[in-house]
Amino acid sequence: MTSLNGKSLFKKLVTVAGIAGVSSLIAVPGFAELNRQTNGFNQSGDRVFDLADNATQDRTLPRSPATDPNNNNNPGGSPNSPNTPSNNNPGGSPNSPNTPSNNNPGGSPNSPAGGETSPNSLSSRDRTFVMQAGQMGMLEVELGRLAVQRGSSAGVKQYGQEMVEEHTRANQELMQLVMQKQVELPTEMSTQNTALMKRLSGLSGTSFDTAYKQAMIESHNQAIALFQAQSQQGQDPELKAWATQKLPNLQAHLQMVNQMLADTSKP
Repeated sequence: MTSLNGKSLFKKLVTVAGIAGVSSLIAVPGFAELNRQTNGFNQSGDRVFDLADNATQDRTLPRSPATDPNNNNNPGGSPNSPNTPSNNNPGGSPNSPNTPSNNNPGGSPNSPAGGETSPNSLSSRDRTFVMQAGQMGMLEVELGRLAVQRGSSAGVKQYGQEMVEEHTRANQELMQLVMQKQVELPTEMSTQNTALMKRLSGLSGTSFDTAYKQAMIESHNQAIALFQAQSQQGQDPELKAWATQKLPNLQAHLQMVNQMLADTSKP
């Protein structure tokens, strides 16, 4: 094989296989022999062999993990830049402190927690007491007036007048207590109390006296139970103290009507 033919053959191989392909052919014994016989190759041919040798060394030498561009634990940054510390406060500055959580959603941080009442408002228990006490007081006054008008005995008339005076005073006291507590006393009697008033209005004489006494016993028993519960379990201190103060009066009224009923039953 002449030098010209060797050179031509080498150029054809380079054209077909490329530089990377030539590097794999160097290990073939026949090709190595051709290389030794073609000492007439020009510089460009020798340069191709040098490039082939360099490409082979690049593929065979192990890469350092620190310089391997494919081993980048910091994606999106330069290979030599340090890893950016993770940000546990997304949306804010990495150095800004985490915003404390709000355990009172929908309100200001200084507003009281849900369920608490302001100083000028009442709990549901206290409101119920006010409404029921107002209804009972209104009934006592109206039935007392009716007793003064339709009662047959002096004792019933006198008792009725006392109920008007004492429960009118108690109703006014209760109204003063709740004025600043965002509660209004009832202005009309309930359906049940209205029916009782209508029934007694149709009676007269001893029939009225008996029915009135029985109504007073039932009404005061209910009032005593209501005021005792408020005295023990009330949440508003003023209403609790007022209920405690009025409780002995209610008990005295019940004792008086029981005494009248006992006196009537005597022969």
